[in-house]
Amino acid sequence: KAVVSTQSTGRPEKTVKQPTIQLVLEERSETQDDRKRRYIRVAARCGHTVLTLFVLAGICFNQHSPIYQAVQEDDSLTVAVFAAMIVIPLTFYYVASLLNPGYVPIIAEELAADRASLLKSTSNYYCRWCDQAQPMRSKHCRECNRCVRRFDHHCPWLGNCVGERNHRYFVLFLFFEDILIFRCLGLAWDTSRSSDSALEWVQFNGVLVLCAIVLAIGALAVSALFGCHMYLVLHGLTTWEHVSHNKITYLKRFPEDSTPFNFGYCKNCFIFCCYCSTQNWEKYIKSLT
Repeated sequence: KAVVSTQSTGRPEKTVKQPTIQLVLEERSETQDDRKRRYIRVAARCGHTVLTLFVLAGICFNQHSPIYQAVQEDDSLTVAVFAAMIVIPLTFYYVASLLNPGYVPIIAEELAADRASLLKSTSNYYCRWCDQAQPMRSKHCRECNRCVRRFDHHCPWLGNCVGERNHRYFVLFLFFEDILIFRCLGLAWDTSRSSDSALEWVQFNGVLVLCAIVLAIGALAVSALFGCHMYLVLHGLTTWEHVSHNKITYLKRFPEDSTPFNFGYCKNCFIFCCYCSTQNWEKYIKSLT
């Protein structure tokens, strides 16, 4: 198995072959809790899509909307650019929502007798819920009932965990969603019309005001999330490590304002965006001692 690790200098090592233990994945039948989790995931994805389409329809189907007028005037460039602003964040949303966030493989019951030796050979940490070794920087998510590598948080809006494999797509979703929200706020402002009659004003702008309220709340939430995650990316942290620094075994001996996984802003961004293979954080921490 190819394992990517980093030295204390922060420079990535070349990919090397490491002897690994072949794990047999345990097939588990779907329980009532599993079905409940699946329904919640589907509801979250449908809710996001419906809310997005409702706000877009409320703005774009107004005859005074710049997008509506662009369609009437066959302004293909304006329509294509706005369509891309819709499709890109939705694509990253569904990639982050549907992608495996980095679940740690479950050991089959046939290997139960070898769990102790397996734990010593793979990790110094143990998950009592999964009853198996837990790689460094991973955490058991009770919502998903699985351990997730480089666990960040469980996102109910995604209906999925944010971890090693989908964190970058989640941040990209936040970035492009922010752009779309502010563009829609601008369109709502351009579409609104003034009137001397309060009743006429409500008829013209009632739906726009409702959409603007939803967009304003979304802008605050998405912008705050994006800013927080950019801070974490630049400092080589996850949300869980930042919030629970004093409770995490491998971080306790470091000051709260420092982390052994901080290699500098540029290196942190490169690792976050470009490292797709599983990273051996245990080997890196051992190199520091």
